[in-house]
Amino acid sequence: MTSSIECKNFLRSLQLLNLLIKIGVQNLILCPGSRSAPLAIAAGELNKLGLVNIFNSIDERSAGFHSLGISAASGNLSLVITTSGTAVSNLLPAAVEADRSCKGIIFLTADRPLRLKDCGANQTVNQEDFLSSVCRRVLSTNLNGLHETQENEILNLVRITEKQISTFPGPIHLNIPIDKPLGISFLNKKNVLEVFERIYLKKKYIFQEVEIKSDKNKFLEISKNLNLDESGIILVGPYQGSINDLTSFNKSLERLQEITGWPVFADPVSGVYSDLRGLVVNWELVLRKNKNLINCHQLLRLGPMSSSIDLEKFLINFEGIQILIKEKNYRKLDPIKKSFEYDFGLSNFITLLLAELSINEKNKKSLTKLALDLIHEGEQIKEILKEKITNDNQITEYKLANLVPKLWPAENPIMLSASSPIRDWLTFSENGTLTRNCFSFRGASGIDGTLSLALGISRIKNPLLLVTGDLAFIHDINGWLIENSIDMNLTILLINNNGGNIFNRIYKKNLKEDELKKLFLMPKEINWPKLAEAYQVNFKSVATFKKLREAFDWSISIQKSVIIKVDIDPENEICEKNALLKKIIGS
Repeated sequence: MTSSIECKNFLRSLQLLNLLIKIGVQNLILCPGSRSAPLAIAAGELNKLGLVNIFNSIDERSAGFHSLGISAASGNLSLVITTSGTAVSNLLPAAVEADRSCKGIIFLTADRPLRLKDCGANQTVNQEDFLSSVCRRVLSTNLNGLHETQENEILNLVRITEKQISTFPGPIHLNIPIDKPLGISFLNKKNVLEVFERIYLKKKYIFQEVEIKSDKNKFLEISKNLNLDESGIILVGPYQGSINDLTSFNKSLERLQEITGWPVFADPVSGVYSDLRGLVVNWELVLRKNKNLINCHQLLRLGPMSSSIDLEKFLINFEGIQILIKEKNYRKLDPIKKSFEYDFGLSNFITLLLAELSINEKNKKSLTKLALDLIHEGEQIKEILKEKITNDNQITEYKLANLVPKLWPAENPIMLSASSPIRDWLTFSENGTLTRNCFSFRGASGIDGTLSLALGISRIKNPLLLVTGDLAFIHDINGWLIENSIDMNLTILLINNNGGNIFNRIYKKNLKEDELKKLFLMPKEINWPKLAEAYQVNFKSVATFKKLREAFDWSISIQKSVIIKVDIDPENEICEKNALLKKIIGS
């Protein structure tokens, strides 16, 4: 009974998925297809047993990003199942972002067996190579077909996957050749399930816990350049560790600040807590105004580079030592090539620092003069912003960045799309993102997958606010086709400036208006209420901050997906922002 190809395909699919669940997969995104039928049927049965959640998506690109959102918000592995052929190629954008963001995702793709390769067989392509450039590992079962794969081979494949995810989180591609027949009869399914539940379901499997060893010699080599008795700055970029480790990261950061007394510049998606001592509010504006006056000779950089151009210029010109501490990301993360890089995370760095330098656990230095000066500058800028940005002003993007953190409840998470939103919030949010979980995906700075990512996050953490421009939003409109998307508690603040306003900021001085629109802005005349209606999504358009607050309250109360549109005049935006910056910076 279990010796037929269809029975073996089904049994091995059950075993594979069950083992992936045991190493941490809790959520599975299923895409349609025939070659993946054994995997899909097995997933359905494991879902019935309450072992895994299943959501479906007809668009593999959306599925990949949705899975990434789930992984980022939960800190757990997520899984995407697709059929063969071009379905696999559609996973590449999400794989790129997962690679750069260091988030654990498994792409489980069905393939043709070896006998159908390189002979013109339908839907048979070199899909095993599609994701290889960005995935941590590309693994396969027996190339002749899943039915010829032994149990120990599947166990070994999952062990390799688990070890890789534990040491260097990121995307894994499991490409599974499956031969026909792909379906299974009711009787055979019943019999295979009985065998699986009796023999394999409760079977104990041993997965070796991976011990991450630090390099003490590397630490000593780097730390000898530090002088904790002198002034320095702590720069915290986007957090790339697991959300499950964020508390430990913040405790280590707090301890670092206590033993140095140094000021802290924290990116909107750094994960830093807003009550951290030494935190400089409006630090990017402080830096623009005082970059030539900052007198220190050492910087501790945590994580990758922030999106601030002013910060990058400052780091390029900085004459002192720069130490870059990374969280489980073993690649080079310093495009300016001026830092000593430490791979083993802040917690490990602090542990060694306390031990090797014999620092008293209770030691707590006062804030340095530099810290006090920078904090004071930040507070002065805050007062200017408070004076100039009020609720009765016309809505602009920079005002949204300042006021939305105050209008959206502090306990509710926010996601910022790439391009303008993350840049504006960096400059004007006054640390408003640091009161909550804040997400953004800038690994490759793409706008694809924005909606699907937000929907993935909202499955885990809600009510969620997505702040996005119109182009980024429409680029991923297929996200609404993900199962139950309209029932999410997701509020979308749609900034409608009729095109890519980031390019208006960059190229306006160099191009005529018609050239700018044609080549970069690419405005789309969209009937937004009709678009929302087509996907059965709740919709409001607001023109004042008072109405925006009311719309936020309404969106949270109905516990459904909501689009709240605000129209932005790019010309007015640029004029007002430049005037404000001139007042703050003084030039």
